[in-house]
Amino acid sequence: MPFITSHDPLWKNFLEHTAYDIYHLPGYTEIEADLLKGTAVAWYHSLPEAEILIPLVSRPINALGNYHDLISPYGYPGILTSKPLSIKEIASVLLQFSEEAHQAGYVSTFIRLNPLQNQWKFNSTPYFRQWFHGYTVAINLQLPIHDLREDYSENHQRNLKRLERLGYCYKINHWEDLDYFLQAYRQTMIRKQAHPYYFFPNDYFKALKNLAGKHLIFISIYEPEGRFTAGGLFTLFGSMMQYHLGATTNEFLKYSPSKMMIHAAILEGMKVGAKLLHLGGGVGANAHDGLFRFKKGFGQRLFPYSTLRLIHLPDVYNALKKKSSIMNTVENFFPEYRIQQDI
Repeated sequence: MPFITSHDPLWKNFLEHTAYDIYHLPGYTEIEADLLKGTAVAWYHSLPEAEILIPLVSRPINALGNYHDLISPYGYPGILTSKPLSIKEIASVLLQFSEEAHQAGYVSTFIRLNPLQNQWKFNSTPYFRQWFHGYTVAINLQLPIHDLREDYSENHQRNLKRLERLGYCYKINHWEDLDYFLQAYRQTMIRKQAHPYYFFPNDYFKALKNLAGKHLIFISIYEPEGRFTAGGLFTLFGSMMQYHLGATTNEFLKYSPSKMMIHAAILEGMKVGAKLLHLGGGVGANAHDGLFRFKKGFGQRLFPYSTLRLIHLPDVYNALKKKSSIMNTVENFFPEYRIQQDI
């Protein structure tokens, strides 16, 4: 079967001989599946010269019969290949994927490409589209820290110097303060008026820690009297460090302690031998929002981020749109029939 479950040994066996990140672990897809009330699956395909794995969550569609659709877990799982593939090769692979998804009864698929690994540019068709969202930011940790710090924006440099002058400090993996981070995270989501999806329950963070173990790095920032002000969760797999989630308390927001948190992540990444720190992009990968500008203030190395939108059962897709009262194309949302929360 081309679609395998998270318990299939084929998934873990594939990862044993391929460079991967947390987003590719079957356990990570299971965590996401719990949030989305779906099932963790992956599409596995073998070629003579390479193997391909696409981690996905299969979600039931409640509006019209016994149908499901597919979506990448949160983050940048993309399409994992054991060897680099040309645009012609990966286009052929995706055609095979779409045919097998059609045969399996999936209505549509939304794939979050990995901006560091999936730099293909595809031609669109009525039922296959690549959507460019913006850029993500990465920092080359093989450069001297002095050079990197000189490359920070003037605002970031000024704020960081002030924090250091005031006596702010950071700790690595001080898990005793995770509860403070969870409180700050909730404050941050309320402050940002985030989508309900991003209000991750406490069990999510505990599951993430249990899954990643030593590959999960917790950086916390403290004011001079020792009170928690900000924190961030980072993952480290191989030579790649990724910024996963961050938070700042309302009380200390005006001091911008998160800037010390990213600076601390850079120092820690260098210490543990990471070559690249990927900060990600803005909200929805928007290149114009405050989060993107914040991240871009630490480095100018940008990677284009895009998603793939595939429709496998056009008649069913259109029927679902009609049932959702969506008559026209909604450019910035896919699949369109899921705009209504109840389906």
